[in-house]
Amino acid sequence: MGAALKLIVGIIIFLLGVYWYLPNGYVNMFFSRSAFQAFLTVFEGLFGLVLILFGLIIAWIEFEDIKWERKEKKKTHSRK
Repeated sequence: MGAALKLIVGIIIFLLGVYWYLPNGYVNMFFSRSAFQAFLTVFEGLFGLVLILFGLIIAWIEFEDIKWERKEKKKTHSRK
């Protein structure tokens, strides 16, 4: 697929996703509550988990950065 076709497909999928959360859409016919309310429920449940994972990723990146700086410092001191 060409880049232009992928762009068009991506935009269509994006618009379908936006339409999914609009009030009075087809989603209300299939479910007893709106998709936006379901989204909020999932968001409330996952927000803390996302914060935990995001914090661990940042801490891991910084830990690796500190290890790298120590390694580089040892290399520069051993060369002198």
